[in-house]
Amino acid sequence: MLISEILNKKWLADTTKKSIIYNTIIEIFLEQKKIDIKSYLISIKEVWNIFLVKTTKPIINAELYLLNEEIKKKSLEKLNKIGFKFVDFEIRYK
Repeated sequence: MLISEILNKKWLADTTKKSIIYNTIIEIFLEQKKIDIKSYLISIKEVWNIFLVKTTKPIINAELYLLNEEIKKKSLEKLNKIGFKFVDFEIRYK
């Protein structure tokens, strides 16, 4: 297997994980708070098993911390369903 193929698969896996977490955050926030927060999410970065979610407003971070367990649970279900095996991971908001 070529190095470029390995890097491409890793990039695709990273992008998929971040996309699932992004969509789960939006979905749960919309369900619970009835607010579309797409415009407030700036980026999601993965460092080991920690996902760092950057937003534009501290009040959004506070609300996300309140919903954190539900976001983690749903994200973990979705990730396991498509083959990513996490024992545990953490989501931090900044």
